[in-house]
Amino acid sequence: MKKVVIVPVLALLLGVLGAGAQSKALDALWVSNAAVYPAKGQFRNPMPWAPGQYVVLGNLTKGKRESIAKTLVVRAEQGGWVIENTAIDKSGKETVTQMLLGNYDLAMKTGDASKIELVWLKTLEKDGTVSTTEGPALAMMKAIMKSSYEKLVVNLSDYADGGQVQVPAGSFSGTNVIKAKTKVLGFNVETESWFHAAVPVNGMVRSRTTDDKSLQELIAFGFDGKPRIP
Repeated sequence: MKKVVIVPVLALLLGVLGAGAQSKALDALWVSNAAVYPAKGQFRNPMPWAPGQYVVLGNLTKGKRESIAKTLVVRAEQGGWVIENTAIDKSGKETVTQMLLGNYDLAMKTGDASKIELVWLKTLEKDGTVSTTEGPALAMMKAIMKSSYEKLVVNLSDYADGGQVQVPAGSFSGTNVIKAKTKVLGFNVETESWFHAAVPVNGMVRSRTTDDKSLQELIAFGFDGKPRIP
């Protein structure tokens, strides 16, 4: 049996590809945790979003650490959700943005990604000020994102027993694994991803491309995150 679903929006926006030298800037942040998380039943859907939920994912390409990305659920607003993304690349450069994703819950409920609307985008500048892009200035970005979501095709097999998965965030028992064939922006990608019900935002613990070129692993997660942008 196959299903058509929406790949989590932020996974697309935060994906970092490309090989390079091992990053010392990321080593101090790639901390392992001895926590143990028991099985919590079969994973079907992520837990409902709530302010403060966050995940920190490490991105590797060909075994080399490329970046770390933190995704934080800030608040519900105007029928959508404000999400803050903090990314640190292998040179140590940090980027902090917030976006309001309108109609996100409706898109998840209906399985229609085209319903998602980028309402505004905020960026934390180097001097500590915050710039906002909205209205006509956001038109091109909105059009690009809308096109990407509408053309996104994901064929998923049923969830299977993923067993125990060890990642920097800890040891997760009773995970569920799923394979996906994704076509987005003209590229075909096959992935294998492991999920656990204890993890917020999208529930993902580990994800890899089947060619083993790219890997994402959970470094940390929690429910009391604070935004960098007010």
